[in-house]
Amino acid sequence: MISKLYWFAVILTVCCLVACTTQSVKHPEISWKHLSSVTGELEVPNSGAQQTATALFDVDQDGLNDFLVTERTQAPAVVWYQRTATGWQRHVVDSTHLRIEAGSAVSDIDQDGDLDVVFGGDGGCNKVWWWENPYPDYEPNTPWTRRYIKNSGPNKHHDQIFGDFDGDGQDELVFWNQGAQTLYLAEIPADPHNTEPWELVPIYTYSAASEPPQRGLYPGWKGTNEHEGLAKCDIDGDGKLDILGGGRWFKHLEGTQFEAHVIDATYAFTRVAASQLIQGGRPEVILVVGDGRAPLLMYQWQNDAWQVNTLIDTVQDGHSVDILDVDGDDNLDIFVAEMRLGKNPEAKTRILFGDGQGNFTTHIVSTGFGLHESRIADLDGDGDYDILGKPYNWEAPRLDVWLNEGK
Repeated sequence: MISKLYWFAVILTVCCLVACTTQSVKHPEISWKHLSSVTGELEVPNSGAQQTATALFDVDQDGLNDFLVTERTQAPAVVWYQRTATGWQRHVVDSTHLRIEAGSAVSDIDQDGDLDVVFGGDGGCNKVWWWENPYPDYEPNTPWTRRYIKNSGPNKHHDQIFGDFDGDGQDELVFWNQGAQTLYLAEIPADPHNTEPWELVPIYTYSAASEPPQRGLYPGWKGTNEHEGLAKCDIDGDGKLDILGGGRWFKHLEGTQFEAHVIDATYAFTRVAASQLIQGGRPEVILVVGDGRAPLLMYQWQNDAWQVNTLIDTVQDGHSVDILDVDGDDNLDIFVAEMRLGKNPEAKTRILFGDGQGNFTTHIVSTGFGLHESRIADLDGDGDYDILGKPYNWEAPRLDVWLNEGK
């Protein structure tokens, strides 16, 4: 006869399996207040129709986040939206015309106590620049000083990031140069005001001759085996930040040597984010197509290999992704937004609320708005997460903000 203890163990095991595989209960919806340049609540950035990059940080050190927006077809190339008591005031950072690509990076480059910003050139430009934050001397008609980090060689620099990747206590700049099929690292010069260009060290190169079969469908302008996307996270738990991008993560060895580890070689042309979405073990990695049609995937390290889980079967041009705790339940959530580009009228901005066990409940913030390199952060200083929405070319130029008004 089978004992009662045996049956209790069986029932307990079944209950655990169901709990681990059943999607979490419906999450309380957050309400959002939508502001837009279309309705006059935000000033239009400029008159161009290709808004490429954003950067979000506290420019003027007042404890509130500000943001910068770039445009690559007309001047001014860079504008700054300063948070005020009643909204945002627009300032010109660079009054010239520059071919700026998507991607940005922020750090105190000149060690003067404020944050400076980096943007890179697009497929028609071989330059990467940094702009010196003039804090506290902001003059309405005086652009920021711009200097070169790179001013020669191949074009296109989609994505940049700062971090202490070699454990020396100081930030390094890492950026892709797609025209060179190279990931570069640059130490910040001792005298950045008088050093142009910076010394660049290639830490990874890829072949443009061929590529493994790729997940999804991509636009015709995508280069063969083209890599993009950058994020930072301590993947292996050694206390040092690692670099993520191009379907890989890069571990520092010594000096300027890094070792590439493949997460998914079939998903290299992607946006990337990484953090502890599932409690315990290594951080999880999110990859999503930035330009094209492919799934939103979560990679979990199990049994010495990356196991892939599909979170959304199809994302169209999901050029915005981030991981953070939006609802304050101590479990991380995923923000992902799609572009329109004239082919996705139902473009969605989503938050996937996580339960810390790998289950997610989808919340739709907006439908029909095209978001490109958009951001989620506290924009109004009330302690919760808001959304900065910027298109690439859909109804550009325009800006949209969704303010989080709670549950």
